Amino acid sequence: MSRRKPHVVRISGLGEGDHDFSFELDQQFFASFEHPEIENGNVLGLVKLERKAGVMALHFSLTGEVEVICDRCLEAFMTGIRTSQVIFVKTGESQEEIEDDVVIIGKDDHEIEVGQFMYEFVILALPVRRIHPDDGNGNSSCNPDMMEKLNAHRAKESDRKDQTDPRWDALKGIIEKNN
Repeated sequence: MSRRKPHVVRISGLGEGDHDFSFELDQQFFASFEHPEIENGNVLGLVKLERKAGVMALHFSLTGEVEVICDRCLEAFMTGIRTSQVIFVKTGESQEEIEDDVVIIGKDDHEIEVGQFMYEFVILALPVRRIHPDDGNGNSSCNPDMMEKLNAHRAKESDRKDQTDPRWDALKGIIEKNN
């Protein structure tokens, strides 16, 4: 007995027009990927299949939150995700991805696996810099112990101004000589 894949859009039997699908992306979803960047989250994935003669479009709307690691203090926190993407689907002899937003499926395929697309879209929606948001008073909500350790190793501004790199001193002498 075959188990139905949980993140597929069934296209056989659907007529032209719009068809809506909904998926819950949770810890089990994110854990199913090899070397996941995200291990926990709660994201609602809405997929609208727009079917016309000869071409289909999958409109993805992903909203929710995922757990990421803070770049500053290395503790996990939840960050919001909101993204919309479109993938165009055509039928052909074999499955392949010909462009970032165009996929070819086989003529005899009855469903489209959308789990990988949704995972990639969530990854792309992550902020480049992942830092705990500030609290209501504008203070960092990072781990205070880690922040104390980081601040202890931070060079003071006055220390940086007094130090010069000897490699640049030689170049400064050449510039002064030519002026």
